[in-house]
Amino acid sequence: MAEEKKKRRIIKQIFKWLGLGLIVALIMGALIYDAPWKVLVFLLIILAACTILPKPANKWFGLSVVAVVIILIIWVFLPDEDGDWWPYTFDEELATIKARYAVPDSENAAIAYNKLFESLDIDSNQPEFFDRSSLPSELWLSKDHPETTEWLKGHQKTIDTLMEISRIEKCRFPMMATRISYEKEFDHVFKIRQCTFLLVSSANNDIAEGRTDAACQKYLCTIQMAKHLYQQSALVDFLVGGAIEALALKHLKRFIMEGEPTEQQLELIANLLPDMKNNWSSDFSRRLEYENFFEKNSLCSLFYEANPQSKVRLRRDPAAMMRFQYPDKPVPQLSYRQRKLGKAGTILGWFFFPSTPQKFAKVVDATYGKYYAMADPNFEWGKKPAEVQPQFKLNYLSIVNHLTDISGEAYSRIHEIYLRNLTYRRGSRLLVAIRQYKNETGNWPANLDTIKSLVPAEALIDPVNGKQLEYENHGKHFSLYGETANIWPK
Repeated sequence: MAEEKKKRRIIKQIFKWLGLGLIVALIMGALIYDAPWKVLVFLLIILAACTILPKPANKWFGLSVVAVVIILIIWVFLPDEDGDWWPYTFDEELATIKARYAVPDSENAAIAYNKLFESLDIDSNQPEFFDRSSLPSELWLSKDHPETTEWLKGHQKTIDTLMEISRIEKCRFPMMATRISYEKEFDHVFKIRQCTFLLVSSANNDIAEGRTDAACQKYLCTIQMAKHLYQQSALVDFLVGGAIEALALKHLKRFIMEGEPTEQQLELIANLLPDMKNNWSSDFSRRLEYENFFEKNSLCSLFYEANPQSKVRLRRDPAAMMRFQYPDKPVPQLSYRQRKLGKAGTILGWFFFPSTPQKFAKVVDATYGKYYAMADPNFEWGKKPAEVQPQFKLNYLSIVNHLTDISGEAYSRIHEIYLRNLTYRRGSRLLVAIRQYKNETGNWPANLDTIKSLVPAEALIDPVNGKQLEYENHGKHFSLYGETANIWPK
């Protein structure tokens, strides 16, 4: 009998030390992988209960734990609150940003774009020649591609409408609130990109067949569409706008140098080219403010939800996301089991996430703070950004840090694109002056000082290094280039 009791004590001790070892291992893991403080405190309380508390107190501690578990189980199976719950979003902050950049409908090109896009179907019956992978980027004749010519005629009304819209200076599309609504609220980007292909293809046909004035107007219309995208706050608008502008400038440069532009056309091009000034500080600050808002709005919409009575809680309704994404479509009813599992998941969420979305947002704001230095004109861009190394962490901070670190790499690349596009823009303005000089004298300028009085002062400067753009006169031809951009062939 005594021997049997001894064995039971030994087994009990073994299980006790195994349990303590497991708790210690979990605490070490929580420290190594930066688990939330709530998880760490919970584990320390269990460790203290098993090692410090006297046996009588252990009994009450155990009963307390059982009571808490029972209460949580009862809470999970209590009836759900009535009303629809939606992913939480910072609507007041979004309204403030929208109000700051609001444009009256009567002055807003986006209204006209959206009306056009309702019936726009460029992809339908698209000729093979017009396929994006083989876009006729070179000049082409109608007799060589009759199918494409007829197809373009069918879209003449679209082209005319785009020309009318290009006369509107201001443009503000609805601002995207979260990643959930990404596709719906960025439809204008894809449509404008399609319209770019349409205009450029038609303009190239005009040039080939001698309709230079019509071609010039279409190229400039394309540049205006890029300007419209630049007025938006999201980086995707800026990137697509930059690609559209680069495409338009490529064809405009060819028209300026190899075509026979009239003086009136050259003046028109010079006046409608985008701003020559380096506005990176103001442009990037505006976009970074929006990116910061978009990131915290997107993340909080994943982890929190609210109802029409402004109550906020950790997300427990799996259907809330679907209702948010498709507000006009019926959402399938969740089963009883799905609803209860969603509610039970809230208990784990309490350990891992801040109690309110406002606390979560402060973390996102803090991580984005480091990127505002990139708007400083004296920021050291030559320093290569540190490579982002994926790290496995057990808290929401790692999600935020990982996303913002990726953004940091993107911002450095975006700055390069910004300066390259600005170099092409300035170079295009110089090409207009060079062509005007050639038309008047019959020769290319000996150097850029010869045409200095014909262009804005900033047009001569390479925005990458602050020095004057390089120009070489080779007699019958010339070269114009910057540190990172070849404006006209060397």
